[in-house]
Amino acid sequence: MRNFPLVDPKNKYDVAVLGWWYGKNYGSILTYYGLNRAIENLGRSVLMVHEPLGYNGFRVRWPDDILSMDFARRTGYQYTEQMHYSQLGQLNELADTFVVGSDQLWNPLIGRVNDDLFLDFVAPDRNRVAYGTSFGNRGTEKFKPEFIAKHAQNLQKFKAISVRENYGIDTARNIFGAKADLVVDPVFLLDQNHYSQLAAKATISPEGKYMAVFFLDPTPEKKSTALAILEKTGLEKILVICNPDEGRTAAQEIWADEPRAEIIESDSPENFLRGYKDSSYVVTDSFHGTAFSVIFEKPFSSIYNNKRGADRFKNLLSSLGFGDTRRVYESDTAETINANDNVSLDIDFTKARNYIENGRKTSLEWLNAALDPAVKSSAALEIGKAVIDAASASVQSHTLDLDFSANSDIWAITKGKDGVSLTVGKDKDLRGKHVWTDLPEPLTPGSRKRLKIQWAPTTKTKSINVHLRNPQSGTFKVIGKAEVAETSGSLRTDEFEFSVAEAGLSQVMLGALHFTGPQAGAQVHEISITDIKPKAPAAPAAPAKSNDDIVEGFSKQARRLALHDFESQVRSFSRGRSADSVTGIRARMFFHAHAIEKGLTHSNFRPGFGRVAIPGLAKEMNAWITRGLDTNDTIVQSSASVMKAYFARNEETNTDVSHFRNLFSPQALDVIANGRVGEGGAFPAANHREDPIETPNDDRAFMDVMYGRRSVREFVDTPVDDAAISAAVQIAMQSPSVCSRQGARVHQFDDPETIKQLLEVQGGFFGFKAPPRLLLVTADLDAFLFAPERNQPFVDGGLFMMSLLLGLTQMELGSCLLNTAMGVEKEQKIRNIVDIPENEVFIAFVAVGNFDKNVLVPRSKRVEADSILKRHA
Repeated sequence: MRNFPLVDPKNKYDVAVLGWWYGKNYGSILTYYGLNRAIENLGRSVLMVHEPLGYNGFRVRWPDDILSMDFARRTGYQYTEQMHYSQLGQLNELADTFVVGSDQLWNPLIGRVNDDLFLDFVAPDRNRVAYGTSFGNRGTEKFKPEFIAKHAQNLQKFKAISVRENYGIDTARNIFGAKADLVVDPVFLLDQNHYSQLAAKATISPEGKYMAVFFLDPTPEKKSTALAILEKTGLEKILVICNPDEGRTAAQEIWADEPRAEIIESDSPENFLRGYKDSSYVVTDSFHGTAFSVIFEKPFSSIYNNKRGADRFKNLLSSLGFGDTRRVYESDTAETINANDNVSLDIDFTKARNYIENGRKTSLEWLNAALDPAVKSSAALEIGKAVIDAASASVQSHTLDLDFSANSDIWAITKGKDGVSLTVGKDKDLRGKHVWTDLPEPLTPGSRKRLKIQWAPTTKTKSINVHLRNPQSGTFKVIGKAEVAETSGSLRTDEFEFSVAEAGLSQVMLGALHFTGPQAGAQVHEISITDIKPKAPAAPAAPAKSNDDIVEGFSKQARRLALHDFESQVRSFSRGRSADSVTGIRARMFFHAHAIEKGLTHSNFRPGFGRVAIPGLAKEMNAWITRGLDTNDTIVQSSASVMKAYFARNEETNTDVSHFRNLFSPQALDVIANGRVGEGGAFPAANHREDPIETPNDDRAFMDVMYGRRSVREFVDTPVDDAAISAAVQIAMQSPSVCSRQGARVHQFDDPETIKQLLEVQGGFFGFKAPPRLLLVTADLDAFLFAPERNQPFVDGGLFMMSLLLGLTQMELGSCLLNTAMGVEKEQKIRNIVDIPENEVFIAFVAVGNFDKNVLVPRSKRVEADSILKRHA
């Protein structure tokens, strides 16, 4: 098979396909597999185009050894290498027709969406086709005027457009002036027998009657729902299918204490299909997980994934004839599951089967015509004219799913035919105890909305605050107040008009504090949210300013810097998660080893622990050794010492952990056996982690060092002992670090000219003679593994920074902290001067040198402790 870097005129294809076929997601992989095979079955050759680079930080170089690329090679794809987007035009020499596939390729809220997915590079004499492409969830406010202006022109150049959701037809017509037809999702273009043949190539062979569980976003609540279904169906066990996009660790943590759960051995599309094919029941929060339940005609329950778009589930299950009958909730209990007659092993797939078969037939006919050069057509309704912009689009209204969750069991949530009953129990302290339900999608800052609640609240309070909540941060904003003193317990409708204050608000929330008295709570019948259409100006006015024109100064700069930081973290995350990243292997190795160390510290030692951490550590140690990397590396030796201590501790308790030992390769076991004792494991708190280094005044009290640290800006000419700086760095290494990642880095500069250039950019040392030494403390983003750790590099770096200053003081060196609060341009100038890699974020500069103890320094009075210490009862 060939892997085309750019253009080879000798190779011609009927069709080139663009889309996210290379992602680490079973839905994307099998969606494009279905499209690829359907086009080939229509007698046409296919070239898969890998993701172009250069648009922004969301476009990254994908590893060649991830499961999607392995699958592409196993199934015989012809595909290009990744190229810069400026080279896409050369593909016009390779293919006659270009197809964008079925995914949210036209959703502007997704960072990877860009011009190539609207086929802007395709020559006028080539055909452009969209098969089952999605604009994302319902709603049009996400389409900004500039986005519409650009891509209405692109979409009107398509020969044919099809979408997978009914509402996508309206979006294409009303927003972009393009005609779109409805087709089935590409996974339905192939029949069950085809997927069964693929499943036969799996490396797993599940046995017995089991329930398959496939959660993209596992939570303890979803696990509880799945276990309740397991009990009701009477099945023997659960086969957990992990999210292949780094979901194995999360799955292992969620299911570690459930003996009936078996986690699938390895990730591959074939294993995913086999897990479904041999199951007796499926529980999933995945759109395509739901689709394959139906393809294999397995009884199933779906938890609509609001994070990834609940509208998609509703649209699919409505089309398949199920409506909401297959829906279960994170908040379900054993009682509600037992009362749900639809949770059953007996499901009628007749309507679904007919829909798929008829949809497959008509969709293949549509696709064949769209790919046929002899068939002439255009998707444009009004050629060359963008119809309307988002501000003048028809008002969008959505009725919310009343799928409530709470952060306290003081709330009782009961679903019924007429809505949801929310009851507040008795408690002395109602503060901070909230209940919420999801909006269809996060609200856009600055937009105007109207929230309408039809409900019967019961309370002795005079009013109830209604909030919007950010599920990521847990923060919330009041949007209105319902006065209820005289109408408590009566059915009523309240409306709240508001402007969206900030990003991330995606839930409607109530607080228990506003519900008091007997039978306190609310019967909620319906909640809807509607766009408020901007008022037309009374007279012609100047064109509305864009958001960037309005948001000047601080807000504009803050947004730009946040995006810059975000893109840097995305790039580092992609590198660190790559299987062939040395930095990533070291970070993951330390992460797992530290988890085992923590287990070894328990006074009530639990023999045989480590169901999650030990397989993870074994995988990384084996990978390190297989690549021939240095086994004397500090992290490797520390990890080996941890496992040596683990095996010894379990041997003392006569616990058989051979199943864990067998996970390590013979070479890794040899490293463990010969590992240096004391490099890892657990030891008494009174012990030193390392032997303390010698300092000029070892008897100096901590309080003397702490209170004696000063910001010195004038230094003497006495030569600086670099060994003293090294000692200070070693002292700083004793700082706390999340999961012992140790991501802090120190760059030392000695050259006077380099120091001068750096300080001129930094701008905070004017008027003083340049110091003899300058340090730059950074934090390595590659040392951190998970998105919620986004702030941790700065936390770790700050802790290290403080300890470094104290270490320099202990070594009797003067120092002055110089901040790196700077914009992108200054930061890049510094990187250009001293070649700091982009995966290291700046913490601070430190001027260092010997000093006269009588030199003047700022007093810098500290405020009283009581002014910053707040005690909470």
